[in-house]
Amino acid sequence: MKRILLFLFILSTSFGALAQIQAIDSLKQLLPTAKGEERLTVLNDLSFYLREIEQQEAFNYATEAEKLAQSLNNTLEEAKAKENLGWIFYRRGQWQKSFNYSKEAYKLAVDGNNLEEAARVLNSMGALYYEQQNYSMAIVQFKKAYEISDQMGDLYTMIRSLNNVALNFLRLNELDSALAYTSIAFEANKSAGSPYLLSFSNRIIGDVFFARNQLDSAEMIYEEALKNGIAQGISSVQASLFYRLGDTYLLNGKQEMAKEVLLRGIDVSMQNGLIDELSKSHKSLAEYYRQIGDYKNAFEQQSKFVTLNDSIMNKSSRDRLALMQGMFEDDLEQSELDLLVAQNENQATRLALNRKIIFLVSAGSVLILALLVWLFYLNRNIKKKNADLLLQKQQIRKQNEDLETKSIQLQEINQTKNKLFSIIGHDLRGPVGQVKSIVDSLIAGYISQDEFDELIQHLKVDVDTVYFTLNNTLKWSLAQMEGFKLQKVDFNLYQLVCDNIKLISPKLRDKSIEIEYISLFTDLQIYADRDLIEVVIRNILNNAVKYSKPGDTIQLSEEVDNNLVTWCVKDQGIGMEEDQINELLSPDYVISDSKLGTKMEKGSGLGLQICKEFIRMNDGELFINSQQGEGTQVCVRLPASELLIN
Repeated sequence: MKRILLFLFILSTSFGALAQIQAIDSLKQLLPTAKGEERLTVLNDLSFYLREIEQQEAFNYATEAEKLAQSLNNTLEEAKAKENLGWIFYRRGQWQKSFNYSKEAYKLAVDGNNLEEAARVLNSMGALYYEQQNYSMAIVQFKKAYEISDQMGDLYTMIRSLNNVALNFLRLNELDSALAYTSIAFEANKSAGSPYLLSFSNRIIGDVFFARNQLDSAEMIYEEALKNGIAQGISSVQASLFYRLGDTYLLNGKQEMAKEVLLRGIDVSMQNGLIDELSKSHKSLAEYYRQIGDYKNAFEQQSKFVTLNDSIMNKSSRDRLALMQGMFEDDLEQSELDLLVAQNENQATRLALNRKIIFLVSAGSVLILALLVWLFYLNRNIKKKNADLLLQKQQIRKQNEDLETKSIQLQEINQTKNKLFSIIGHDLRGPVGQVKSIVDSLIAGYISQDEFDELIQHLKVDVDTVYFTLNNTLKWSLAQMEGFKLQKVDFNLYQLVCDNIKLISPKLRDKSIEIEYISLFTDLQIYADRDLIEVVIRNILNNAVKYSKPGDTIQLSEEVDNNLVTWCVKDQGIGMEEDQINELLSPDYVISDSKLGTKMEKGSGLGLQICKEFIRMNDGELFINSQQGEGTQVCVRLPASELLIN
């Protein structure tokens, strides 16, 4: 059975890849002369074929197709464009945008009775449930997509749905079901000829064999799948297979073969920005070095894995939270809509009842006087009821406003709590865990004293990182506590800056960084809370060193204008994007990602938030000017001392 599947895989891939390349070339030749509806169809087809190969090119085609479809009022092609955009955003890890585009595409497809497109969108929605780790619900979505595509004869979507069902059964450890669905997809793909879907099927088959400890079979499947992934030029397939094959070689005792494929996997992952595959390749390479007794390189590879994995876990947690919030809000809007429809139906029923009453009153001319008296009392009761309902409505509105206020307060408290837990859980636990691992290895005799002496500098960096993060967290937590009061005094800014430069001097020497004083006043006095401003200065100087390259120069300057003192730090580091600067300087509290420094230094993402908040508490302002690749200038403006003003 394994050899039959392997033979079919090789044969189908060759013809499928050739057919797909020919289709792409033909569409690109048509595009320059195509106009109107024809151009719209070509754009959507190109985006569909390229979205697993050249994402940026596919994104550009899909964006143009969306705008063109809207101008032509073509909802069918607009749904296809939005589905392509939703899938591209999913591949990029932007799950909230993927959810929004997929939802719009599904609505357009259903309104236009386009079941084929609806099935494709259901695959995207199932993928989002997969990212939430809700595998059972994901299987429901993929099976619906399979049933619809089978009914419509859409072979590509059928195979895609079957593969996705198999992948989710694999995550649930239901290996027989995973293999059964993959085999069906494999057979169907002989007609579809999709190289990407065929590689997907074989990777799942290899994973099933690996999970069953049938390592020889897994190795054979992975090797052939990798050959075809390289031939097709699909970097994501190559990266995912390199570390899988490396793990299989290690378990089969083929250590040098494992090292070769793992190093290739690291190169491919770094070149294409595939962080998840890169972290797993580092982890497997650490295991290789551990097996051959090279603990120094094993520690280095494990450290890289820990750094990348922490970044991935932080981002995944935030993205899952944002995606769940988006889906919850969508369900909430639908519930509110259903409530409004029910209220309108009740109102319509009430109006119809009133018309019947009026008709009966008009018809009963003999009882007019009695009915008028009855209506008078009825009207008075209705007014009383309406007054009561109005009062209840006002009370409900006030209660809702109170609940909203409390909800906002609760969200702010939860945000603060989650940030502290995130710092404690990732930024502190990781370095402390590294220190413990080295000490345990020394005690157990796995590393010698000489090796320990070589690693001591790494330990010092980890300890310094923990101390800096802990100090920031404690200062920020104290400022959030109820009853906290500023202790503003007059103090010498130059002396405070010099004291902090002394504290970071080991980092300056480590990177051979020079401090250049452009214009500093030794007797300059400012009026602020000295402890809080010290935290601000230390964070800004630390960031300048962190993102500077070895041998760079950091410039410090000051100026006094209109009773205000402006202190600036300018580095020659990696710089920041405009969107990142706007996010940092926004009036809202933003939990931002911390990029790694030029020597892989880690951070909590809390530093500039603390600076922004502490500066505002002292009636100051924060300014950031930056250009990627050319450096960043951070300026702090604070009130001058009354002594200086006089």
